[in-house]
Amino acid sequence: MASEEPDGPARIAAIKSRPDGRAVITTSDDETLIVHAEALHITGLREGDVLDTRARERLDLEGSRRTAHEGALRLLTRRPRSEREIRQRLRQRELPADVVEQEVERLRESGLLDDEAFAQAWVGERQAKTPRGQRLLRSELLGHGVRSEIADEAVLSVDDRTAALAVARGRAHRLEGLEFRVFSQRLGGFLRRRGFAYDDIQEAVRTVWNENAPESERR
Repeated sequence: MASEEPDGPARIAAIKSRPDGRAVITTSDDETLIVHAEALHITGLREGDVLDTRARERLDLEGSRRTAHEGALRLLTRRPRSEREIRQRLRQRELPADVVEQEVERLRESGLLDDEAFAQAWVGERQAKTPRGQRLLRSELLGHGVRSEIADEAVLSVDDRTAALAVARGRAHRLEGLEFRVFSQRLGGFLRRRGFAYDDIQEAVRTVWNENAPESERR
């Protein structure tokens, strides 16, 4: 008995759009696929078209590109991000490496991804909420993948001496009643953890102590 001829590759039997930006494809062999509506539009696939391996690969690629773009925009809506942050977060979604790099380049060219702007925004936000020294700020920026020359430029606007004094004044009320040695140790340690240098710490500690201590105990 002669073997039956294969029916051939499946075709797209129906396409139904969803309000979430997806589309449901039903194939001639009763398979159901959920894809990005935009990916479907880009590939130009329509009802009746063959859904072979090549067509599926095109859908997967365009779907991955759309997923990368939507994910990146959501991240950037919450706060500025560095290129490394975007790259790492997209890779966590197990997207193809070339798709991730294409999306990073796309965002960079559109001005939505800019490490210089990110660095400036990072420094500004930190100094407005929890001031810290140039050294710590630079380390944080490097940790986000910002190049050293960009980090150096971004922290130049920070006056460590002024920032150290502001932080010391904000902390001093928690140290009321302590003798100078303990006051100096605790406040100095706090300022060191904020990335300030020794000379700026010493000056800030003495200034704040003298602002609050009786005249007889001033240093």
